[in-house]
Amino acid sequence: MTMRKRAGSVLFTAAAAAALMGMSVVPALASTHLTVKVSGGGSYTAKAGKTVLTDNGVSVTCTSSKASGKIANGTHRGTAPVKVGTAAKLSFSSCSGPLGAVTTVIHSTPYTVSANSKTNRKGQTDAIIAKVNVSVSMTGCSFVVTGSASGFYNNKTHTLNMTPKPPVKPLKKAQLTVGNVVGCATLVKNGDHPTYVATYKISRRTVIKSR
Repeated sequence: MTMRKRAGSVLFTAAAAAALMGMSVVPALASTHLTVKVSGGGSYTAKAGKTVLTDNGVSVTCTSSKASGKIANGTHRGTAPVKVGTAAKLSFSSCSGPLGAVTTVIHSTPYTVSANSKTNRKGQTDAIIAKVNVSVSMTGCSFVVTGSASGFYNNKTHTLNMTPKPPVKPLKKAQLTVGNVVGCATLVKNGDHPTYVATYKISRRTVIKSR
């Protein structure tokens, strides 16, 4: 093969590879855009039984939690996560940790409620609760939890299930972060990423369909 033919073959192969790479990138970028249709929305209240915030094996458990806000009906479009509503009020009851009774203070509401995936065949959509800002204190220990919490909404049960391992793959990672730690005997440290688990029953028969 002549040098000219060999060079031409190399250029053709490189161009073909670049084209294939370009084709593979486009769908990945497009998949981050969602069209979210919401029906049955409006003002809501939500209540959960036991809630658990866990950091490095240390847990703060509350017997119940309440929330309220609004979910907007209609079609919402954008890059994931796509905002569909707010949590304007949030409270926790009878909380305890390894050092005894725990007090929580909710700051900077409303928090945003967003769809963060396509809806699967079971009617489940990954969700993010963002702009979280909660102070946690107990004897000899206090800290602040900020960031975003992961979960999923279930159309069949009308529940918002907060969990670090939702059954629907999220398009954007949610992450809570600990800061302003005082005391805590190194059990809780600045920069930690705790998990939050709870199941909130929504007062409305809201349906979320994301694609």
